[in-house]
Amino acid sequence: MFKFKKKNDDFKVFPARVPKIKTSNAERSVKGTVYLLTVAVLLILMVLVVFVVAKSTTIFKNIGFLDFIFNGNWDPTNKVNPSYGIGTIIFMTLVLLALTMLFAVPITIFSTLFISEYLSKRTQKMVMTIVKLLAGIPSIVFGLFAREQIGWLCRMMGAPSNDNLMVAVITMTFMAVPTMVSLSYNAVQSVPSTYRFAALSLGVTKEQTTFGIIRKSVNTKIISAIIMGMSRVIGETMAIMMIAGNSVGGFDTTSGLGGFLFSSVRTLAGTIGIEILEASGKNHQSALYAIGLILFFLVFVINLIILSLSNFETFKINRKIKHEEKLAKADKIKPLKITKRYDDYQLTSFVKFHSQNKIFKNIHSSIMLLLMWTSTAIIVMFTFWIIGTVAVKGLAGLQYGEAFVSINDQGGIIAALFTTLLLIAATLLFAIPLGLATAIYLSEYARQSSLITKSFRFIINLFASTPSIIFGIFGLSFFIVIMKLPFSVLAAALTMTIVVLPMLISNFEDALTSVPLGHKESAAALGLNKIKILFKITLPNAMEGIITAILLSMAKIIGESAPIYLTLGTAIRMPSEGFLSTGATLTTGIYMIAAGGGVGESEYIAYLMSLTTIILVLTLNLASSKLSSSILRTTHAIHFEGIKNFIKWWKNFSLKHSWNNFIRTGKRRWNKVKFKLSKENIVNKYNGSKQRRANIKRIKMEDE
Repeated sequence: MFKFKKKNDDFKVFPARVPKIKTSNAERSVKGTVYLLTVAVLLILMVLVVFVVAKSTTIFKNIGFLDFIFNGNWDPTNKVNPSYGIGTIIFMTLVLLALTMLFAVPITIFSTLFISEYLSKRTQKMVMTIVKLLAGIPSIVFGLFAREQIGWLCRMMGAPSNDNLMVAVITMTFMAVPTMVSLSYNAVQSVPSTYRFAALSLGVTKEQTTFGIIRKSVNTKIISAIIMGMSRVIGETMAIMMIAGNSVGGFDTTSGLGGFLFSSVRTLAGTIGIEILEASGKNHQSALYAIGLILFFLVFVINLIILSLSNFETFKINRKIKHEEKLAKADKIKPLKITKRYDDYQLTSFVKFHSQNKIFKNIHSSIMLLLMWTSTAIIVMFTFWIIGTVAVKGLAGLQYGEAFVSINDQGGIIAALFTTLLLIAATLLFAIPLGLATAIYLSEYARQSSLITKSFRFIINLFASTPSIIFGIFGLSFFIVIMKLPFSVLAAALTMTIVVLPMLISNFEDALTSVPLGHKESAAALGLNKIKILFKITLPNAMEGIITAILLSMAKIIGESAPIYLTLGTAIRMPSEGFLSTGATLTTGIYMIAAGGGVGESEYIAYLMSLTTIILVLTLNLASSKLSSSILRTTHAIHFEGIKNFIKWWKNFSLKHSWNNFIRTGKRRWNKVKFKLSKENIVNKYNGSKQRRANIKRIKMEDE
């Protein structure tokens, strides 16, 4: 690396010139495309935020920010004196959130610890599959089920109607619990087994180990999971519109606790979904955008808290490591400070008392075990309840078989299914290139320690947890009002592209970074440039994760309803105009049928459409891992052991050489076939078999 030059008997060291590696045109074009699409994604997300902020300024200028937040009177349709105060709506949203978390948090903690610490690996897999089934049910199906089943239970307890606060609390509990349990379960599984063995070896009970050591060691991650569940509750729109009652008058405080719990309420997200299509004037529209801005701010605070907790946990670990390194460097350990001494008799009595206090241990263990078992059973039973109800009523809806073709003189379930599939295709057509390019940039080109990269990832996580109704009002105003697109599959696809982009980027990046670094280093050492490594090594080996991400995004597109409701339309019809067709997907069709019809035929048709939607979504969710593995096996992905042989073949490849090899191989195989069919070979085989039979016969005779 260095050249030595002798001058005046002194040696001077000069750094050697390292030749620059020439970048090919293909590499420059690929890198430029990746950067261009990444910038496009960032601009799209920034335009959304700026657009919502700009639309919100009108109402803040006219009535003031504080009056908008703290005034409790919301009456925008009053032509004489319209009022735009959301104080009461904010209070109702927070009460709904608090009551939901009051049920969801204990169920999450107890069920997660029971699944992870008490069940066998096989049973854990079965129960977590049930949790994923519950997570995959679209929110609109939750609303349809809750309006009838949970609403009926509340009516038996004295509720005046099926749409009230308690129905919304129970429904949102089981909509948030699957996400919280999945994240918490992953956290608990990461706890080292030595923690468990060390505690049990000291005589600590299983329950005390679970709650005193395992839970405390992952408290930060469990809190993060709970906060993610809170963002789900705050942002839910369509289910709340169906089951909460949507009254802006506040809680009923004149009829005691029952009147309060069975009050008709409205949330922030529900207000946007109900009134955005009928906004009367600029102030009304600006007020709805301001509500979206407040929701976005709440989600921003939630993500900031999660980031702070994560950084705090990392800070504690790093501080502990530095402290241990400092002690090791000083080669000394600080003596323990003993504040109280026990003599032998006291110490023996103390240990004997705590080790033999079996009654207290048994009572504590029984209570904890009962709570954990009950929480897990509640989740499992609720999952079977909702899926069983949809299955039974959906199959009963087959008596109205004409619903597949026509519903209320409109298109049928088949038309809604075709519209859904067309929307999926159009969304993925835009989303996959943008998401994959951004993931490639973050994993291959970005400096991981830079502030820009960290900020970009924070923005992606922020938009991944943003309520979809915000994307919906942006799509309605930008693509339909400003760009003059009709209510169509194209407008809905552009909107849904922004909805699924954060999830696609995160999953694509996880897939790309999961490829072992040794694969890339070996390929680089054998002469492949960065582009060939990307397309020949990284992408093929990450194909399983990429396919899984695409399948999950398809399930999300099918399950979403709020953005599609605002940009596609509500009439169920066949998409005969292609991407410019208006209509309704399966989920928006369920909402329109449930909102317009009552019991009887409409109810059964809604359940039949719900059953179709659930089958489609759950098939994609459950097949996301198994199907990707089978596809990966058929794509002959390049593995580490075959890199050298592949590169050798690639360098020696030529069309003429391959054709000559093909001819020689063909001649060689034809000669083998001719030899096998020749008369001489057949006679030799016959004679050989004849001789063998004679020998066998002779040996048998000798044995006798």
